[in-house]
Formats: sequence, structure tokens, C-alpha cells
Amino acid sequence: MPHSYKALKDDGQTMPMLSTKVVYTDPHVQPLPSRTPSPDPSMSFRELARTPSPTPSELEALHPVPFDPRSILTKEFWFSKEMIIRSIIIIVSVGFALMFTVFRTQIANWLQPAANSIHKLPAGWLIPIAIMIILSFPPLFGQEIIAIMCGLVWGLWVGFAIIAAGTLLGELISFLVFRYACATRGPKYEQKNIQYACLARVVRKGGFLIVLVMRYSAIPSHFTTAVFSACGIPLWSFCVAAVLSLPKQFVTVYLGFTLNKSSNDASNAEKVVDKVVLALTIIATVLGMMYIKKRVRDVMPEVIHARRKARQVKLADEYTPEDSLYGHGGV
Repeated sequence: MPHSYKALKDDGQTMPMLSTKVVYTDPHVQPLPSRTPSPDPSMSFRELARTPSPTPSELEALHPVPFDPRSILTKEFWFSKEMIIRSIIIIVSVGFALMFTVFRTQIANWLQPAANSIHKLPAGWLIPIAIMIILSFPPLFGQEIIAIMCGLVWGLWVGFAIIAAGTLLGELISFLVFRYACATRGPKYEQKNIQYACLARVVRKGGFLIVLVMRYSAIPSHFTTAVFSACGIPLWSFCVAAVLSLPKQFVTVYLGFTLNKSSNDASNAEKVVDKVVLALTIIATVLGMMYIKKRVRDVMPEVIHARRKARQVKLADEYTPEDSLYGHGGV
């Protein structure tokens, strides 16, 4: 005698393929195990068609908590991760500026022996170029020290030519390495980090102008090179922006050049030029950073909406009729 079964009543909300469910009375007859994980079979078409809600991190990015002046008096404000990072950046920046203002002569005396040894070599100028190329790959740093040394030893214009050659070659090699050797890491990191995804969207939409602005901003140049490469920026656009942003390196070489003179030996005109160059660099850096942050905030809603749509597509792809049939009472 065949085993009996009982059909469950359709509630009108389940998917048509699953509207009739089978309950087996024979303990020896069981449904086949599901081949892949699938959502709850009671999920309706309406639930599948609805865009998933934002995650807590996405909500936090869309609606950041406004600054409360009273929070300055709390312990959590000063010992938060963000505040610690900001404090370190401010301390390093102020210390760097004071170091070149107060200890200019001492720094020159400290760098002079090593720099003179390199300068006496037959092709000693190739050494700073090679070092600049190596330091072009994140997370390495220290290009500013090399630029200061070149300005101190080779002078303003020759030192700038050396730094320009090392910067352009290093950035070009770094760009090509990230373009062809790390092509799959960029999209994966965009899925994990909202801020990076927004920055990548800004770069793709802004084109050459945004590339040039980011080169002048406070973001380290070797980090922006990795972003530009991963976002598919054309090589010619990157090279033109790299050349136009070389004045940023000129300022650092100029700082090294001024180390040859003490504060008393420098003329009034040189002091004025020194201050004007530094002021223009700081202004350009701050304005560039403000512009980038504004563009990131502008594209954040569409980036988060795209992330939600991607989760919806993934959920729909996982919900296949065959998987649901085998995994929930089918034969």
C-alpha cells in the first residue's frame, strides 16, 4: 500500500514553486539534503523584491553623530581611536614644523656627512632616485627626508630634478604593479570598507580633475597611486597629474636647500619666500582635503544603495527553485 501524504494549504504568500508542501508519513523516506544553503522557503516574492535595509555601519556612515561640545570633557572623547590618530598626526606635523624652524642648523650638520659621501660617488645621484622608487610602495614612507637631503647637497634645482625623476619613476612603477598584480584586491576592499568605496566612486566620477586634487591633498601620494590604479584611471591621466603635482615635492627640496643657511644668514626676501611657499602648500593641502571629503559625502548615499542592491541580488541568486525543492521536502 503506498504511503500517504498530506498537502499543506497555500497561504498565498509563498513562491509558486513552493505553494504545495509535502509531509512524508514513512520514516524511511526523507527529502534529499540541500546542495547549497538557501533562504527560508516561506520567503515571499515581496521580501525578495524589497531592497535590504542598511547595515549598522552603513547607517552610521549615512547619519554620523553630530559633534557635542560637552563630549570634550569626557574620557571617551580623548581616548577614542579616532582622537588618538588625530592627536598623533597633529603632534607629528607641529613637531616637524618646529624641527625645521628651531633646529635647522643641527639637522644640516647631522645630514651633511652622509649626504656628502653620496655626492662624491661617480653616479651618486642615482642612489636617491633608487630610494625614492622603493619608497613609492605603501606602506613605506620617508620620501620627504630624501628630498630634504637632495636640496641640502645638490642645491635647489639639481636636487629638485633628482627628486622629480625618482618620484615619477616610482609612481609609474607602483601604478603598473597595482594595475596588473593587485587587480582583484581593489574590488574586494571596496566591498569591505565604505569610505574606500566612496573614495573610489569619487575618483571614477571625477576623472582627471579629482586625480590632480588628490595629488595635492594631504593624502600620501603612494596611497592615492594605489587607489587610482585600482579604480581604472587611464595611465596618461595619472602621468599628467603626477607631473603637475611636482611643485609639492619642490617645497620639500626647498626646505632642504634652506638648511645650508642659518636663520641669521638668510635675507628678508628669502624668509618671505620661505613663508609664502609653506603657506601656499598648507592652503592647497587643506582645500584639497576639504573638497575630497565633500565629494565623498555626496556619493555616499548612492554607494550604500548600490551595496544594498548587491546584497539583494546575492540573496535572489541563492534562492533557486531546484535548491528549495531538494532542501525543503522535494523529491
